[in-house]
Amino acid sequence: MAEEKLVHITLHDVSPRYEKTIMLIHDMLVELGATRYSMLVVPDFWGEWPLENSPGFCEWLRELSAGGTEMILHGYHHYDSIGSHGAIDRVRSALFTRGEGEFLGLDCEAAAGLLSKGKNELERILKTDITGFTAPAWLYSKGTLKALSEIGFTYAESRWRTWNPLTGDTYLRVPVVNYAGGGSLKRWVADLWVTSSGVVLGGARTVRFAIHPADFENEITRGKIKKHLETLLRKRTARGHARSGACPQRT
Repeated sequence: MAEEKLVHITLHDVSPRYEKTIMLIHDMLVELGATRYSMLVVPDFWGEWPLENSPGFCEWLRELSAGGTEMILHGYHHYDSIGSHGAIDRVRSALFTRGEGEFLGLDCEAAAGLLSKGKNELERILKTDITGFTAPAWLYSKGTLKALSEIGFTYAESRWRTWNPLTGDTYLRVPVVNYAGGGSLKRWVADLWVTSSGVVLGGARTVRFAIHPADFENEITRGKIKKHLETLLRKRTARGHARSGACPQRT
C-alpha cells in the first residue's frame, strides 16, 4: 500500500487584527477540503489587539478548537521590543522579518516569562491546553530554546524542522513553504521557493505550508496561495499537527 502523503497547513498571526482575513482563509481551506490545520495565535498583537477584547472572535476560535483545530502560541506581542542583537542575528532579522523577531534577542528568563504569560492567557481564553509554540518569523534565541523545555512545551517549529523541546526529538525535518511580503526581491525569492518546492519536496511524506494573513490580503498573492494549495491537496491530505505521522528521531 502506498504511503499517504500529507500537508501540514499553519495559519499565522491569528489575532483580531486580521479577524476578517483569517475567516476568509478558513473558508477557503474548508472549500478546498483542508479542514484540519493549525492556528498560530497571538495573545496581544503589537500590543494593540488583545484577544480578550474581541469576545466574538474568541468564541469562534473556541468552536474551532473544540472541532479539532490545533491552537499554537505564536509569540505574545509579535514584535521585537529588544532591537539589538549580534551581527548574525541582525542579518537573520533583516532577511526574515520586519521588526517582528520577538524571541530572537531574549534571554531564558525573559523568554520564560512571555511564554508562561502567553500560554496561561490562551488556555484561559480558548479553554484548551496549549502545548505548542512557534516563534514569530521562526526566530529563536538560545534562551528561548531553553525556556521552551523548562516550561514543558512538547511541540515547536522552526523554518527547517518541528521538534519536541522536552525530549529533543525531531518530528519532521523539512523546510516550511510560504509566500512573503516586503520588498520585490524578497517576494521574488519566496515565489521561486514555493514554485520549486513542488519538485524539491515532492518525495517528502509531509510538507509544511504557512499562510500569513497580510500576504493573503494582496489579491495576486491570494490567488497564488489558493492555486498552490489546490496543487498540494490533489496528492496530499491536510493534517493539523506537524507531529502527526512523523517518526521521531533524536537530534
